[in-house]
Amino acid sequence: MANTLRFNVFEQMGAFSRDEAVGTYRVEFERMQEAVNALSAKILILQGDGDYAGATQFVEQMGKIGPALQADLDRLEAAAIPVDVVFEQGL
Repeated sequence: MANTLRFNVFEQMGAFSRDEAVGTYRVEFERMQEAVNALSAKILILQGDGDYAGATQFVEQMGKIGPALQADLDRLEAAAIPVDVVFEQGL
């Protein structure tokens, strides 16, 4: 969920662009810094205020995977490219 929230906020703020023809992404560095700061502020304010209703609304609004992202994730899965790091600890 956290990754989806970040993706959607960054997309909304223009922190990256997507080439529709091939489905690749390009980071817009200046906008990325602004987006990271804005998202951090949003989360810290929600947490600091104990705003459960605001946090719930934020998750409902920004926590959905859109069709383009789902298609890209499906393409990665079909190519057996991992999208998350999994740490398996032994004894």
